[in-house]
Amino acid sequence: MDWIEMIHLRAYSHGDCAAAAAAFHELTSPEGEVGLKEVILLRNTGIDTDMGIFISWQGDVPANGKSRLGLQLSAAFSEYGQIYHSVWSYETRLAVRQETRPKQID
Repeated sequence: MDWIEMIHLRAYSHGDCAAAAAAFHELTSPEGEVGLKEVILLRNTGIDTDMGIFISWQGDVPANGKSRLGLQLSAAFSEYGQIYHSVWSYETRLAVRQETRPKQID
């Protein structure tokens, strides 16, 4: 099963938001995390002090509902603002048709 952990940070200030982004850039790739696919930092386009750390996993969701890595990142980034940490499992996907070439007009 694929699942995603989302750590939503609402920074206390623009300075805290910048510091959180800088801290993320200093992270190294975690070792020994079975099933870890990727860790992504996203910024909210509407609220410029909101950021999201998305951790993509393959495998079973831990019994306690959150990974050790997710809990560590939540704790580390809580110094910059309010944290909301949640876990989501994939339900289904919408198949999107991709055109490989533009249609030719005669």
